[in-house]
Amino acid sequence: MFDGHGLLRSEKAQAGTTAAIGFVMLLVGSTGLVGFRSRYYASSIGRGSRRHSPFAFEEYAWHDWLLVVVGLAVFALAIVRWRALGSQLSSLKAEQGHRFFLRAGAPRAIHGLLLQVAKRDGEVTQRERELVHRVLLNELTEKVVPQDLVNWSTQPADRNPVVSARMLARILEPSERLQVLRWCQKVAEADGELTEDESILLRDLERELRSTDARGANPVVQ
Repeated sequence: MFDGHGLLRSEKAQAGTTAAIGFVMLLVGSTGLVGFRSRYYASSIGRGSRRHSPFAFEEYAWHDWLLVVVGLAVFALAIVRWRALGSQLSSLKAEQGHRFFLRAGAPRAIHGLLLQVAKRDGEVTQRERELVHRVLLNELTEKVVPQDLVNWSTQPADRNPVVSARMLARILEPSERLQVLRWCQKVAEADGELTEDESILLRDLERELRSTDARGANPVVQ
């Protein structure tokens, strides 16, 4: 699974390192800390060969100015990038946190969708209910326990199945959406026949779950 957090953290760390290098260059150039205490080196470059205060511009040598200009440019650009990456990382954390809570509700939404499909031709039969429970307990990626099914059945979600499918299409991977569609097909055929109403519903669900316009899909957290 692609780790957007790791990539942004790595780039932010690199930007921070670059900013530190630029700051060191700026510090060295503005104070003359280039090891000018060497007598031979000092006599060979003349003015600007000794340490000086950052604002003693008249004592700067050409190499001091070079370090100051380059260091300041590197530091400024790196800081701007570091802050931008920090904002992106914060936004990604907030977005994925939101997606996490949506994903946490996906199993219950799938449970409700499958029961609505089973109810399309009348009452939900025991065979259909057992099929729904078996699918969720054995085939769903996220862990579901029998007590979850009891709780969800006690307070069933009375939502339009097409609306449920549209919501799921926004938080599931394409392969997961197709799996949900197959489960819907299996539940609809559980009583041995497929009514016209069930066929219409399955076509509507397929349109939603196969939609290429579903935005915000998140990878499955294994």
